[in-house]
Amino acid sequence: MIKKINIAVIGTGAMGRTHSYSAANLPFYYENLPFKPVLHTICSRDKQKGEQLKSDWGFLYAETDINSILKNPEIDVIDICTPNIFHFKTIMDALENKKHIYCEKPMVISSDEAARVLEKSSQHKDLVCAVVFHNRFSPAILRAKQLIEENKTGKIMSFRFAYLHNSNIDTNKNAGWKQDINIGGGGVLFDLGSHALDLARFLCGEFHAVSGTSQIFFPVRKGINGEEWQTNTDEAFYITAKLKNGAVGTIEANKLATGTNTELYLEIYGTKGALRYNLMQPNYLEFYNCEDSDGDFGGDRGFKKIECVQRYPAPNIFPSVKSPIGWLRAHMHCYYLYLESVCKNKPNPLLPNFKDGAAVQDIMEKAYLSDKNEQWEMI
Repeated sequence: MIKKINIAVIGTGAMGRTHSYSAANLPFYYENLPFKPVLHTICSRDKQKGEQLKSDWGFLYAETDINSILKNPEIDVIDICTPNIFHFKTIMDALENKKHIYCEKPMVISSDEAARVLEKSSQHKDLVCAVVFHNRFSPAILRAKQLIEENKTGKIMSFRFAYLHNSNIDTNKNAGWKQDINIGGGGVLFDLGSHALDLARFLCGEFHAVSGTSQIFFPVRKGINGEEWQTNTDEAFYITAKLKNGAVGTIEANKLATGTNTELYLEIYGTKGALRYNLMQPNYLEFYNCEDSDGDFGGDRGFKKIECVQRYPAPNIFPSVKSPIGWLRAHMHCYYLYLESVCKNKPNPLLPNFKDGAAVQDIMEKAYLSDKNEQWEMI
């Protein structure tokens, strides 16, 4: 019997649109799903906008009151797509009302909030709770995870992760809420850095210590209302990290990267091999195998491109596994694994849970503290 999973999406911005699209279209991409995603309720503070999006996106209901959604027994999943400062209360209230939770990153805005979420969620082990670190779920990243777990790279010695945008270099453009610490809780480290940090943990291991440096290059710009405004969050952030396994590397989150669009790249160097990936070339993972033979003119040595493309395992059926992949596809696979976990009431081990969200939160908080105190901070 196919299980209906009723979803309420809280927030109508870019991520509300992305999550709604992902959930609604899963049946086109995966066959014989044991569950049916139902876009039950869209929540917007603007009643007129909510009614319009209900019609446009295919929801059954529109609502302005989160509390009425949380208390609605028909709703199974609370999908949180609001600005960061609102995550904590919504998570805690959703747990209190025994709802499954799918929350955009960062999970919350402080380690204290993260600890309270972990304590509360430990009392509700029957609920599936995830943080949307969707970049884990491109075939190239999942293939990298496989190669590392198969010891094809050997022991990881060093790494480099960077998430680059050019979105903060135009000072004539009004700032968005993610640039205001009073709404976002942090700056580019929260926005882009959280993704890079999650991938570093996912692929390379747990963090031991960090040294962080923030950058505000444009201290004065146009604010959200278009008036002159003092920049109050980092526009770029640079971390040097030591891992518990002995590896050392760097993580950069940067919205001052002229000439970039959405460039998330990584390099991992091990004793037996190396990996490289760039989100702007998402169809391929590059792998260097030290066991390849050397010889005149190079032999067989060199980075090889693995054609990951859209080679997700069954029940993936669409598009063709040979079709080029795009940004949305990783979001869809993340949502698929999440709803499958809700259906089975058993979290997929690849799915980022609240412990992952809390771990990333702690690293970010220690990186900010390191920047403030100009010293290494232990994790």
